[in-house]
Amino acid sequence: MQDIKKRFWKQQIRLIIIVLAGAIGSTMLGAWLTSAHLDPAARVQTVFTSALMSAIVASLLLAYTLRQTMRYLRLHLKVRHMANCDDLTGLANRRSFTEQATARLAVAASVKIGLLLVDIDWFKRVNDTFGHEAGDETLVHMANTLVHAAPEGALVARLGGEEFTILCTIENESQLKDIAETVRRAGEAAGFIYRGDPIRVTISLGLSVARPGDTLSTLLNRADRALYDAKNRGRNRFALAA
Repeated sequence: MQDIKKRFWKQQIRLIIIVLAGAIGSTMLGAWLTSAHLDPAARVQTVFTSALMSAIVASLLLAYTLRQTMRYLRLHLKVRHMANCDDLTGLANRRSFTEQATARLAVAASVKIGLLLVDIDWFKRVNDTFGHEAGDETLVHMANTLVHAAPEGALVARLGGEEFTILCTIENESQLKDIAETVRRAGEAAGFIYRGDPIRVTISLGLSVARPGDTLSTLLNRADRALYDAKNRGRNRFALAA
């Protein structure tokens, strides 16, 4: 989003400079050529007045155009946000995650990529005990927890339901395990109060490391199998795909 806004303002500033310079320059030239019959002082005054009027008119037109363009930009950013972000948590949604993760894997020849598939343990119990609004608050709380626990530059997304994912660059499997343990502990400690009731959940994680020739689908499939392994071994833990 910030990159889009920066490009927008650079383009608008360049356009404003070009239009103002062109309008004022052409007006001054026209006034100079058509006022040859006047004395020098009157000629200069005519050119100056024409340039000033041209600058005022051009500025008003540019201001109106900029206002309309900004409205279209805000609409574009809103539509883009809706298309790429999860409505509830504000994280990247599955569509955006697939697009960004695929791009990262395509250029990851010189770095290792690790994926953490995160699932909230016994999430249905939260909905059944406290209601679906409490479940939504739990999802939002967990999303914020994952964002803060994930390493810098990681791609954090909500795939759907109570399932999240984190894609990050790593040096080795040991580092990926350290990241997973940091995330697991953060999830375990991230309790909160909902309408006077304490809610505390844990998470299970499935880990996988990208291999040569991997696609996002194969990477996710291995992480999914590892997640089931973590669930079967008692939850509130992580498992690394073989």
